[in-house]
Amino acid sequence: MKIKSFLILIYMVAGLSIALFTAVMTYIIIDEPIGMKMLSKIALTIVATLPIIGLFSYYIGLYLSKKFDYIATRLDAIHENKFVKDTHHDKIVDITKIHHSIDDLSSRLQKSIAALQSNNTNLSSIIKSLSHDIKTPLTIIDGYLEECEDGIVTNEQMPQVIQILKKETTYLNELSSEAISYIQSQELRGEKETIHLKEFLHAEVCPLLRVEEGVELKCEIDEKDTVEFTPIALKKILINLLHNASKYTKKGSITTKVENGTIMIEDTGIGIDAKDKARIFEPFISLDESKNRENNGFGLGLSIARNLAQNNDYDLLFDEGHKDGARFILKKL
Repeated sequence: MKIKSFLILIYMVAGLSIALFTAVMTYIIIDEPIGMKMLSKIALTIVATLPIIGLFSYYIGLYLSKKFDYIATRLDAIHENKFVKDTHHDKIVDITKIHHSIDDLSSRLQKSIAALQSNNTNLSSIIKSLSHDIKTPLTIIDGYLEECEDGIVTNEQMPQVIQILKKETTYLNELSSEAISYIQSQELRGEKETIHLKEFLHAEVCPLLRVEEGVELKCEIDEKDTVEFTPIALKKILINLLHNASKYTKKGSITTKVENGTIMIEDTGIGIDAKDKARIFEPFISLDESKNRENNGFGLGLSIARNLAQNNDYDLLFDEGHKDGARFILKKL
């Protein structure tokens, strides 16, 4: 039943009930039987009142049905992936609240769909990159195994062949492990803790770093500086950023600092080319274009770090305005 028909029926039933209630109360108050004359007048009153009630309820129903039709239209638009925010303010407060709720729902759905599409795209990129990157080591392993099987490899050559096979299997293991870490980082959400940054950095991160002899590690963090973060996620992010900084900094310094709750890691290294700045957080993008797999890496580190940051309500940004090196910013959303 549509709202117009429903309201007409409700108002008519209400009008009839009120008329009958009035007649009964009249009988009780005057304590006199209701005669035919009185009964006919009550009946005429009801008959005359019902059209007015029907007309009144029709226009109220028409007004409200337009409001609900508009709400239904907005919900249909969301169903068709049209997430349009509406600044609608209605005289009826409850209807305004419904529109605000729809705006909130629309915004949440839009973000969720965008995240799913992005994850889908990234997973497709990972699959394509993996299928490409594993071909070379698999071909090498397969070739040497065939040579061993055919007796081409001599006993003297065997130790060298074994070392090559170990190297290629290690590469495959590292590649698959990093790909799995990237996939996990998209959904990994742990229990946040209050972390004292200076203590955490010195105890959990710095012991794992190796820098050039002429490079100074600086820590400009106050003892009181804290963040709400998943410890394992923060550790992975800081290690990744500081390892990258040490990789491209041959002299000068690598500094970790905190300003107004924002963590910054900057170095005096070679910096990042302008052509690479827009792509550094994309999966399988490496700043080192060389084909040396030992030093090149797989280009997933910064993508993993950003995913982990966003899972903790932070964002990982690259400061494009910073000169004389590179600066990464871990900032609360």
